[in-house]
Amino acid sequence: MFTPNRIVLCLVMACAVASGQTAKDYIQPSTAEPARGSNVPRSLFFAGAGGGLGIVASGEQSVFNKGLSMIFDNGVLLGTGTADGPPVTPDLGAEVTGVPLGQLGYFRHFGDSDWLCGVKFSYSYLGATNLAAHNLVIPQVGTGTVPNVSSFEGFSVINSYEVFVDHQMTMAPLVGRSFNNSFMYIGAGPSLSQVGASLNDLVGFATFPKGSLLPGLRDVSGRPQSDEQSQWAFGVAASGGLTYFITPSWFLDVNYTFSHPFPSKFHTQLPYRNDTYSPIVFEGTLIGDYTAKVNTHLITISLNVGF
Repeated sequence: MFTPNRIVLCLVMACAVASGQTAKDYIQPSTAEPARGSNVPRSLFFAGAGGGLGIVASGEQSVFNKGLSMIFDNGVLLGTGTADGPPVTPDLGAEVTGVPLGQLGYFRHFGDSDWLCGVKFSYSYLGATNLAAHNLVIPQVGTGTVPNVSSFEGFSVINSYEVFVDHQMTMAPLVGRSFNNSFMYIGAGPSLSQVGASLNDLVGFATFPKGSLLPGLRDVSGRPQSDEQSQWAFGVAASGGLTYFITPSWFLDVNYTFSHPFPSKFHTQLPYRNDTYSPIVFEGTLIGDYTAKVNTHLITISLNVGF
């Protein structure tokens, strides 16, 4: 025979059991693993290698030349001359090349959601192609202290002016969203590129007036001069991509990356001596400033492994 106290006790125990079962049912889904069949891990360090196509595109360049001369007759200084003009601004177009790629990275999901964040470091080599302008002519106007040559016109000719990118590295924090066996992502960050340019076979010419020692068009600087320089330049990069996980540890990464480095101008001073018209001899310096403005576009695919 149940007493009221025993009845109350039984009801309390029944409620407790039911409540415990309900709480268990409520908590279990929040700690459940990702959907069965997904290969995308919740977090992963990875490394990969691959390749693809690289497009190196030129911006508007700037090439400036200035010539300083001393003119001698049988070893006696007759006078000096200076010639320069506004820079020319060639656009060197774009070239396509194959590029190798290496990368390291890490990603992790936000809690139990499908959204993720991470970071990726990439290295690529684009040194197989140069952008070039041939037979570049830079008009100049000069003044001098040589008798009968107070002013003159001239120009310099560059057989080829080339711009190139060798090594490129990017570090891009990324955000993305995962699906069953893949995730999409976008990112942006700094870049570091080895950018360079060259002036090949530079010669300075001048047209001297009638009545001077050497009237008419003359080769002033003589033997062609060349200069090549490069520098490491910081820039900005942006990328986006899609991964596909073959297994939880191995995945493919298809990626597009844009990079814009910010190199400073190159400056050169090339001494010359020209005795072609001996006993008249020209000695002096060819001074130049030139740019290496480029953008790069990379479309790559890589095989990556997690660890």
